[in-house]
Amino acid sequence: MQSWLDFWNAPNAIYVSRRHQDAHYAKVLGGIGRFMPAGGAAVVLDWGCGDALAANDLAQTCRTLLLYDRADSTRRRLLANFADSPKIRVLDDAELDAVAPASLDLIVVNSVVQYLDRRQLTDALRLFHRLLKSGGTLLLGDIIAPDTPLVGHVTTFLGFAWQNGFFVAAVIGLARNFVSPYRKLRREAGYACYTDMQMLGLLDANGFVGERLASNIAVSQLRSSYLARKTRAEGVSSSDESMR
Repeated sequence: MQSWLDFWNAPNAIYVSRRHQDAHYAKVLGGIGRFMPAGGAAVVLDWGCGDALAANDLAQTCRTLLLYDRADSTRRRLLANFADSPKIRVLDDAELDAVAPASLDLIVVNSVVQYLDRRQLTDALRLFHRLLKSGGTLLLGDIIAPDTPLVGHVTTFLGFAWQNGFFVAAVIGLARNFVSPYRKLRREAGYACYTDMQMLGLLDANGFVGERLASNIAVSQLRSSYLARKTRAEGVSSSDESMR
């Protein structure tokens, strides 16, 4: 297994139980819900959506929910699960490329950035800038800061497991993780981590004005979320604007 994409394409046990999976998606749904445009007419893209177990609930708050995941195996599950959902569209790479410029109101990217290198993240930000309407928003969740202690992630996970009734499964899952491909890949490929200044600088360089939110939209409050608004025309850098 050479990359994070290989990992997500293969069978994995990232969730220790169905209760863990359900609790995770419920938490993220609550976090995203606060930033859904009012009125129910928005077109929303969940980029890197995973299995998107909360998609049916999220789709009730917008006109169209677009789901995209780069892993082929995940996309096949999405197509099977949401084939009969009139407000949900599952996109492959070609369909994502065909989305009309300036047609989206909100793009959600949760717990994905850590698996992208700097070039991949920059390419993604350029794509988001092209797809969002003027004034549209980008919601980034679960951003990891450099030097975040591993013990903090473990204790946060166990606390979440205790609150949601899967503590025993969580302990077993942590033990299993020590010999899993995930741990090996994390050691070899690592996570992409960003300070506040680095993340806000990347957003600014790609046509967004961003802010760090007071709390993460996902489980761990050791991680951060950012809300960014599209502010510049595509292809216009901040240095270009400063010369006008």
